[in-house]
Amino acid sequence: MKQLSPVALVLCVAACSDGAAPATSADASPDTAAALDGAADAQPDAPRCEASSAQPAPRGDGVGVVDPTSGRLYIFGGDTGPVVRCIPAPAFNAETWRYDPACDRWDAITGDAHPSPRSRMAWALDTRRRRMVVFGGRFRQGSTGSYTLYNDVWAFDLATETWEAITPEGELPAARSNATAVYDPDRDRLVLFGGNTSVSGLTFTPRNDTWALDLAQRTWSRVTTTGTAPTARLFHSAALVGRSMVVYGGGGANAFMGPFYRDASRLDLDTNAWSRVALTGDTDILAGRISASLVATGDAALLVGGHDDGALGNRNDLLRFGADGAVSVVRAGDALGTPGSGFCDFPPDFATTDESSPERRSAFVLGVDPARNRAIVYGGKTDCGLAGDVWSLDLAAGAWRALRSTNDGLSCQRSGRENCRSLCN
Repeated sequence: MKQLSPVALVLCVAACSDGAAPATSADASPDTAAALDGAADAQPDAPRCEASSAQPAPRGDGVGVVDPTSGRLYIFGGDTGPVVRCIPAPAFNAETWRYDPACDRWDAITGDAHPSPRSRMAWALDTRRRRMVVFGGRFRQGSTGSYTLYNDVWAFDLATETWEAITPEGELPAARSNATAVYDPDRDRLVLFGGNTSVSGLTFTPRNDTWALDLAQRTWSRVTTTGTAPTARLFHSAALVGRSMVVYGGGGANAFMGPFYRDASRLDLDTNAWSRVALTGDTDILAGRISASLVATGDAALLVGGHDDGALGNRNDLLRFGADGAVSVVRAGDALGTPGSGFCDFPPDFATTDESSPERRSAFVLGVDPARNRAIVYGGKTDCGLAGDVWSLDLAAGAWRALRSTNDGLSCQRSGRENCRSLCN
């Protein structure tokens, strides 16, 4: 499963969706239900908190945040295209959905104004205004030809559940996909780094420029940084840790085949100075990886999942980066079993399964819920398709809990199917 084309590499999947098997509200953790019990009643226009079978189509490369007031997850866009023998046919989406963990309920958010269909956007939670800010992304009509890249900005108000197009002044960043962004609360700005400016599906043009969007003045400006910036990259991960934007991993112009990056850098948001993070400890388990998530946990960061450039590919491990750069394993996740012998060749025992962790995946939505010290993870790309399940991650204990289960994108072992001929069916 290593050294694949980008289409297969980022997805590494074979279609094996058996349809949804929604969990009931009883499957939610008692502490989760108790913590959120009554949250819907606190908002006059909130839906009744009753479990439902409705849910969005499985997807990867979408965006999403958790509302810090209600604890609900909101997602937008992404790629819902079918995958056959590890070859995807991208289908871009413009839907907005709300998931309430307290009662295991998905609801589609309708409205006249919203971003156009797209995937691979940069996004962050504007905590001052309680809204999700989304930048850029890519779209293509049909399965061939050049992509359209965007550099527009949209904001989704979590209180009113409405979208607003923001039209900033100043010099605009080049249109791009696969950039990362964090919200800087002290300076009230969105800080954007890197991404891909190629419109081709066969080549990447990675960037390492840094931009800031002043959200009060609605003005873009290029950030003049000092120190040594990370090399140009896309598919990287970023998080706000203290007063720094920490960037990890990703790929360069050869992110089709790898190797991927396994370095970390820190941008001081007060001085705009880049510095390299000297990673120590259990660094071998890192591997170069793309399309993971990085989550701040105090003065440290937690690396979640992603896709490595080794034999395993998609990951479901949890690794901690200490403030001093020390790497430690919080949860090892699945381990490589019998390696594949060719493209899209995954034997039934390809991986030794950690049953207490979700299916291995990349390009998923992860929203942090600070009031409950957890993150909520939705969807993503697996070895066997596109996922549509929802999980809660306890950030203190490093423990997973399934909030909604589906068979979409699950390996044969995890789905409970018997007499498996391969990893996926």
